Amino acid sequence: MIQRTNWQAYTNGDRNTVIEQIKETILFSDGYIVNFKMFSDIALSINVEIAENKLLMLHQALGGIVRISNFEDEGINSKSLKEWIVYLHISFSGGTGNLKIEVPQIPG
Repeated sequence: MIQRTNWQAYTNGDRNTVIEQIKETILFSDGYIVNFKMFSDIALSINVEIAENKLLMLHQALGGIVRISNFEDEGINSKSLKEWIVYLHISFSGGTGNLKIEVPQIPG
């Protein structure tokens, strides 16, 4: 059975820059983004699949980018390859809730 954990994070940083840094950090930690959901420019939820032996490394690396909730590492096996799902919710303090992405018209 796959284990699950929930992490909450927030940042004052530029949303696009932070999202790119988080994506690179997840990939560098051998994690896989299996789903994501954007809530305008206010928040982002990411589901990450990662091996148990990489959980602490991912949490520490993300802590260098955003403020993240504590992770109880008791019982984590640093040699286990068991899969975990991390539900990561990131709030952007500079968000307004009015994110609009302009799509250019394609002639024809």
